[in-house]
Amino acid sequence: MLRARRAPYPAADRQYFRRSGCLGRTTADRSPGDRSMPFPRRVLCVTARAACLVAMLLGPGATRSVAQLPAEAGQTFAVHDISPWVRQAGPGSQKYIVDWVLQETGYAAWHGAVPASLSADESQLRVFHEPEMQKRVEEIVARFTTGADTPHRFAVRVMGVGTPSWRNDARALLHGIPAATPGVQAWIMSREEAATLLAMFRRRGDCAELPTGAVQAANGLPAVLAGGRKRPYVQEIQPLQAPPGWQSLSAACDEGITLDVQPLLSRDGSAVEAVIRCRIDQVERMAIVPVTLPTPDRQRAQIEVPQVSAVRVGERFRWPTNQVLVVGLGLVPWPVPGNNTASSAALLADAKRTDVVVFVEPRLRGAP
Repeated sequence: MLRARRAPYPAADRQYFRRSGCLGRTTADRSPGDRSMPFPRRVLCVTARAACLVAMLLGPGATRSVAQLPAEAGQTFAVHDISPWVRQAGPGSQKYIVDWVLQETGYAAWHGAVPASLSADESQLRVFHEPEMQKRVEEIVARFTTGADTPHRFAVRVMGVGTPSWRNDARALLHGIPAATPGVQAWIMSREEAATLLAMFRRRGDCAELPTGAVQAANGLPAVLAGGRKRPYVQEIQPLQAPPGWQSLSAACDEGITLDVQPLLSRDGSAVEAVIRCRIDQVERMAIVPVTLPTPDRQRAQIEVPQVSAVRVGERFRWPTNQVLVVGLGLVPWPVPGNNTASSAALLADAKRTDVVVFVEPRLRGAP
């Protein structure tokens, strides 16, 4: 019976690995009387080549360890079950828990001298950090997951008022709280006072609402309110070989308002924290630029250059659950088409400013 024999590695390879000290002794290397078990030649060569490749990949001074992290600062590893909340909030919503942890604890705490880790999927949040940080993360996770099967709700409204004169009419209702952004004001008031203020707005002829009616936000989950449109314009004149010898190239600017509110109840249920972010882009005007056409008669045409204004607001507020938060963003663009005075086409054409007011009302489960 014939048996195939594997070709041995070249002699040059064997000599190289012996000189480098990577190989043990093969059968040919043993002295007479040596009864030690030799390593198979092919196994030794493959192992040595793999070791050399790993050394080259790591580079000088680099080290790797398997399933081990330095814990000189007393770090521990913890796993939190977040599946009840993610199941209610929807696929991918674990990112909101991670974002809140980073905002609450500070990004620098996870990228400093102390080795740390924070990761999540749709069922678990995994944390590697010092014990004090572990307690803070546990507190935050509990705020999301407690009672997740029957989540709390928050009603969010956005109103645009033509002038800020309403502040004088409503002075008795406004109880101020601090705000960080210049030009932004915040107040808290009872539900009855908030209803009175809302009715006052709706009686005005220069008031708009985005969108019509309140938007419901779940505990820990952002509610996004948006409105806007595209503003087309002539961006460039391009020459053509065919008559008339040129064509206009059109473009469009997106202008509108996007506001998201992420409320989160405290662990004892006595207070609400909310992160409010607002992004507004509006075309103030189109600057007209006369251009000479690439034609024999040197005709003239016009291109347009948009002048755009942008507003960015980021705030975080804390207030009692039995109160309504009211935030005035100040006189900002209101590039929202609608059927009322505040968002009419005339106002958009003139790029008027509108006093934008946000209402956030907690509607907790079991509350009247």
